[in-house]
Amino acid sequence: MKIATIIFVFLYLVFNTNASPVAKTPTANTKKVCLWDHWVIYIFNHIKDPIHVRVKSEDDDLGDHTLALNQNENFSFCENFLLTTMFYADFKWKGKTALFVLFDKNVWPHCGKGSLKKSRVCLWIVRDDGFYVAGEWAPFPDGWTKMYDWS
Repeated sequence: MKIATIIFVFLYLVFNTNASPVAKTPTANTKKVCLWDHWVIYIFNHIKDPIHVRVKSEDDDLGDHTLALNQNENFSFCENFLLTTMFYADFKWKGKTALFVLFDKNVWPHCGKGSLKKSRVCLWIVRDDGFYVAGEWAPFPDGWTKMYDWS
């Protein structure tokens, strides 16, 4: 009975937590070993002024970051077993704010496709008129979808 309990707890932890922790400075050519998809999220500032961003999930707080023009913040993670991983972001710029879901199953269709050797990618551009997402680099605005406005 004890061995069955240990196996159950082990399997529960494996399938209900990320296979690896959120990682900073992802490499596009390297993929972690994940049960489901490995994701890399990039947030680029395309505003001449600095912006402030804080990214969080239920389990992780990636901290406050200030991004100057053309700087980016990025992180990577493994999708959880239930495919319910969600990250949200809080942005501030010149008295304007925006708080929205940066990653969840509703954002997936706008993100890149993955493969066994390659991570799935979500690219975000922050502009003075709003927030845009794409799955691969393309000249703006081709291939970019506006998702949110500043408030």
